[in-house]
Amino acid sequence: MKKIWYILPVILILVVLALILLFSKSSDKFGKNHPIPEGLEYSLPLDSLSTPEVDTLDFSSWLVLWNDIQGGIYKYDFYYSPLPAGEIFLKCFEATENIPLSVKEIQERSKVQIDSTASFSQLVNKQQFSIYEGDWEDYYAARIEVWFRDAATNQERKLVEKIYRVEGWMR
Repeated sequence: MKKIWYILPVILILVVLALILLFSKSSDKFGKNHPIPEGLEYSLPLDSLSTPEVDTLDFSSWLVLWNDIQGGIYKYDFYYSPLPAGEIFLKCFEATENIPLSVKEIQERSKVQIDSTASFSQLVNKQQFSIYEGDWEDYYAARIEVWFRDAATNQERKLVEKIYRVEGWMR
């Protein structure tokens, strides 16, 4: 029984050290190194409880980015004109220097299979993805591009792009 009293403080010290290491992660300073230029037009991701204004929608294409549970984690909705069957996915770039962001992770996590559509419709509903570059509340501008890969031809084409103010997810 005496051995337990010696082991418990050691375990407690190890847990405290692990927490200190976990939460003292050094910042990658990506956002600080890529400030948003004055005059650059960008959109803000919506909060999960907000609803977009119907009169602000562009009915030829509509991309909406939503904040998710933590900074750097997002969901997106996408509406578009008729398309054949295939898949929709995102590509993201830092807007001022065109630096690709979380390339493999975003393309895989944002991918949605779609059936062919005959009219303007919602193709993606709250699909989650993460941007890893940067830290929480360290904002920078990112160009979010929506891409389509045709199931029959395997050809890819960009459908729309929009600039958003984003932050990275501290992993």
